[in-house]
Amino acid sequence: MKKERKLDQFLQYAVEVEGIKFQMVDLLFILCLFVIGLLIRLPLYPITSADYLGCLLPWMEEIRQTGGFFSLNHSISNYTSPYMYLMCLVSYVTRDNLYALKTVSVVFDYVAALAMFLLVYEITCNVRRSIIGMALVLLCPTVIINSAYWCQCDVIYTSFLLLSLLYFYRDDSRKSLIFMGIAFSFKLQALFFMPFLILMWLKGRTIKFCHFLYIPVMYVLTAVPAWLFGRSMKDLLLIYVQQSETYPWGTLEYPNIYALLGEVMPDYYHANEVSSAGTFMTIILLGLLVYYLYGKRIIITNQMAATIALFSVAFVVYTLPHMHDRYGFPVDLLAILYGVLNPGKLTMTCGFLLVSLLSYIPYLLGIHIVPIAYVALGLLGLILLVGRDLYEQIKAQESSL
Repeated sequence: MKKERKLDQFLQYAVEVEGIKFQMVDLLFILCLFVIGLLIRLPLYPITSADYLGCLLPWMEEIRQTGGFFSLNHSISNYTSPYMYLMCLVSYVTRDNLYALKTVSVVFDYVAALAMFLLVYEITCNVRRSIIGMALVLLCPTVIINSAYWCQCDVIYTSFLLLSLLYFYRDDSRKSLIFMGIAFSFKLQALFFMPFLILMWLKGRTIKFCHFLYIPVMYVLTAVPAWLFGRSMKDLLLIYVQQSETYPWGTLEYPNIYALLGEVMPDYYHANEVSSAGTFMTIILLGLLVYYLYGKRIIITNQMAATIALFSVAFVVYTLPHMHDRYGFPVDLLAILYGVLNPGKLTMTCGFLLVSLLSYIPYLLGIHIVPIAYVALGLLGLILLVGRDLYEQIKAQESSL
């Protein structure tokens, strides 16, 4: 019998970290992944975008001029308090505003990657598959572009949504809704995840009704430091109301149903009417989904929950008006989870990521590689495929009962 090489002995040596058993080859791969992920991002740091020059840079300059955290006593941006706390914090660390803000988002790239690892491991107990999920997050083009290139912060609230989903799978309703509340405190778009949580409550899977109170509680609690610095609590609590009045278009380069109707920036024809109708259309269609699933005598399996999460969030972004090009960011990460849990669906994951990439390019580069209406049709096809997969999972379970 051939003697095992020392290299193989080393690489296969087992190490336990927080109850998870790794081999040395796993840990070395993770280390390489983290380093390469950073090496991909660092060359993008010097790039500035219109959002940074027009919004983030003036906000940071005003924060510095008015005393860091003491600037919280008045309105500087249309962002909620938690992100402003991070901006104030980095104002004390470095004078380079661009690098500071990009680093905040990049740190959360890694938080999201770790959350994905824990999610996949919680569902599969498979270390290798969990590492692949983490790698797909760190190497995802839209994740890299959003933080290191664009200097946007969508990964922050999405990281907390992934943590909310993690504790859903751990059957901890309280922590799941607390993290949902933190996500909501960073971005209104966290509400895209609410239909999933409501449906899980109706189906009796993990979520308890009383714990939904943690969402407004966390929103208020995160506003308290700014209030203590002198900002009006009314202004702090109504920031999302002000945001909703900013953009009249049906879509701001996101390839949803309004792209098919011509309600795109800068052109729109019946913005108020279409927006109102679109909002009610989204509500009733989500109601139909909930009504259908609630009436099914099925057990929500882990795979089915991941499918419902992707389908419901993608559906909301596709049918709600006023969606920005970046609002599909949580869809991308849920699509990665969906594909890792079912490798046969990884081509669909790639499809969702391609849609987001094509949505970013018009803003960042000023060109449409593919007309937005065609991208919208492609996204509709992907959502329908996920819906068909959900239907097949339900039917398979019903036939086995």
